[in-house]
Amino acid sequence: MHDDELCRMTATDLLPKLQSGDIKATTLMRAVLDRVEKLDGQTNGIAHVDPEAAMAEAAARDAALARGEEPGALQGLPVTAKDLLAVRGLPLEMGSFAYEGVIADHDAEAIARLRRKGAIPFAKTTTPEFGHKVLTDCPTQGISRNPWDLSRSCGGSSGGAGIGAAMGFGPLHVTSDGAGSGRIPASACGVAGIKPTWGAIPHETTTDVFGSFTCIGVMARSIADMVLGFNAMKGPDRRDPWSLGGSTALVNLPDDPISALKGLRLRLMMRTVNDWVDPEVEAAVKAAVEAMTDAGAVNAGVIDAPVHDLDNALIYMRAYQYARFGHLLHEHGARMDRTARLSLTPGAQHTYDALAMALRARTSIFHEVERQFDGADIYITPTIATPSLAAEHKQDEPLIVDGVEHGPLREAWYPYTVLQNASGHPAMSVPVGMSSKGIPIGMQIVGPWHSEARLLAVAAAIEALMPWAGSWPPAAG
Repeated sequence: MHDDELCRMTATDLLPKLQSGDIKATTLMRAVLDRVEKLDGQTNGIAHVDPEAAMAEAAARDAALARGEEPGALQGLPVTAKDLLAVRGLPLEMGSFAYEGVIADHDAEAIARLRRKGAIPFAKTTTPEFGHKVLTDCPTQGISRNPWDLSRSCGGSSGGAGIGAAMGFGPLHVTSDGAGSGRIPASACGVAGIKPTWGAIPHETTTDVFGSFTCIGVMARSIADMVLGFNAMKGPDRRDPWSLGGSTALVNLPDDPISALKGLRLRLMMRTVNDWVDPEVEAAVKAAVEAMTDAGAVNAGVIDAPVHDLDNALIYMRAYQYARFGHLLHEHGARMDRTARLSLTPGAQHTYDALAMALRARTSIFHEVERQFDGADIYITPTIATPSLAAEHKQDEPLIVDGVEHGPLREAWYPYTVLQNASGHPAMSVPVGMSSKGIPIGMQIVGPWHSEARLLAVAAAIEALMPWAGSWPPAAG
């Protein structure tokens, strides 16, 4: 089997061969490392990789199997992690010169769980500095580019993970998502990405385990692969209080994917605070909803009371970032990303009154999102209002399409994804088509707390109705 074929295989197809020894972990790892070296110069999705350590770990997996030891549930699978998450022995720079040269001496619990099941966390994916924005460029790594069109952004802040999944740099990619950071690049890069319920996957290394918006998730090319990654990382950990309500029960997809749509009550939200949606995005999302209803889902109607309060959600997120990184401004501010520096600079958004209002607003956001499930099992939105932006787009520049300005990015481009981070609800993005310019279009599915099993089953049904995993971007060769 050629290296290219190996790298294009799903984890679900690879695992039986890795567990039987028909494919060696070293063979697969070498193929993935070679692919990264050959192709990532154009996309810049991989921030850090240690080929020798990765090959040594793969060799250890092969040796254990040869000794007759039981193979792991994720035996020999190459896995990447966003460069905001600790992976033992790899840099933890967070896209910032402030952490240049820092090497993690431990795994975050989600990564440790993958490793204990036989996966090999071999690389860190690119992120904007501190993960502060939804476009992926940073002082230490430069601009990361969309594999479908190198002049465009891969989205962010888990942009490198989107690139990795789209390019075949391993089958599983661990993300973090604080305002859409896992779903936005999944949409931009034409792959699937999930932000679980708060604590479904423990995130014990965040500095505010009670108040952080950020959830650990996973990106993959197929929903079955995503289930593998989610199952491996989910479950309680005593260091994360939100995780204590989580479950270790494994998610299993139905044998007949379409069966998940029978009687499913869905609601459509095409706009929130935004007054414009790209006509191609709107058409693709509506076509997907129509395919779902044709297959047995029930359309519970369009949401006519848009969820709002994005400003207060932003204040809360910025307060968290300021508490975590604000002390770095004095020494490292001159070499920071301009918008990272601005977001950490004390101002009106850091006052007691502003934070107090944001705390109250968070409860209102939860109630408003929860209300959307009155008479519905899920609700659906575009993931982003128009396909990927220019690679050089700035976070504080407005969304401008065909010469028309539509407002700040938060309100005009990604108003759909912020709310679930504030409210804790699970949400995921799945591909539902391509624009006329060949850029992927994603659709967001949102469910009640701890409804990941249903969301993943619905996503698998959409995948069966409109398969995407076989489509590869031009940059993938």
